[in-house]
Formats: sequence, structure tokens, C-alpha cells
Amino acid sequence: MPSQKQNLHYDLRLYILADKQRVLGNGGAQILEAIDECGSIGRAAQKLQMSYKFTWDYLIRMNRRLHAPVIVTRRGGTHARHKKGGGGTKLTPVAKTLLKEFRETDRLVRDLLAKRESVTTQSISTAKARSTHLRT
Repeated sequence: MPSQKQNLHYDLRLYILADKQRVLGNGGAQILEAIDECGSIGRAAQKLQMSYKFTWDYLIRMNRRLHAPVIVTRRGGTHARHKKGGGGTKLTPVAKTLLKEFRETDRLVRDLLAKRESVTTQSISTAKARSTHLRT
């Protein structure tokens, strides 16, 4: 039975932890990016097809674990008529830095793993070939 060459790859889930608790993963990074792009928690949640409550709870959990706010909200609507425009949400410098560091680290790790994939694929291929010779 001839062995088929497989392309093996690594997969991982990267998280930033604070006191051994998850602060930010890929989903959280997507939330922060969507808030930065949309300027609103509600629109960000809608864009990501997440509930507002889930998104809000995620942000609260980040605040608690970091001991620092990750967003600043500005109230809008009829209660804030003296301000031009509606409400909005912006990322704090802490959130922007956290997001930048997470994305840079994720890119570095994925680049490293991509380089290792070809080595791993070749090593496994060679090991399979040796195993085939042992059976005959």
C-alpha cells in the first residue's frame, strides 16, 4: 500500500493572560477591531453576529482582569442633545496596545509555525517510508 504524502500543519489558539485568566484571544481581538471600526458596541456585535450582551460582558471581563478600561463610551440619543451626533465607543490606549501586541505576536508565531510545517511534513514522510520498509 503506497503511502500518500500529507501536508501537515500546526494550529494553535493564542491568548493573553492576566493572573492566569484569559484576557484576550482571537474572538476578543475581533470584538476590539470591530468596535474600533464601527465606533459602537452594538454595530460591532451586529457585524460579528454576536449578541450585544455577549460583547458587553466580554468587555467587562477584560476590564476586570486588566484592572483598566478597554473602552470609553459617549452617550448619545435624546439624553445628550447638547452634544453633536449620537453616542459612540472608542478603544482606550490600553485596548489599542493590547490588540496591537496580540496581533503582532499571533503573526510571529504563525510565521514560525508555517516554516516548521514543511520540516514536519518531510520528517513524517521519511518516517512513514522507513516504517513501510520495516514491514516488508
